[in-house]
Amino acid sequence: MSRGKHLSLEEARKAGQLGQFAREHPSEGDQDRFERLLKAMAVGKPEAAAGTSGEGSSED
Repeated sequence: MSRGKHLSLEEARKAGQLGQFAREHPSEGDQDRFERLLKAMAVGKPEAAAGTSGEGSSED
């Protein structure tokens, strides 16, 4: 396995070392934003988020 500073995702998957990969590549996310995106993908319609403009209010 050719390995530099960090374990690659493919190497980790093949070697069964996904836990080590996750420790080497920490991540932060926005749970509310993710859930809105997931729901929009599942339903097929975008969900209006707070602070967004409605249709027809664009300054084109």
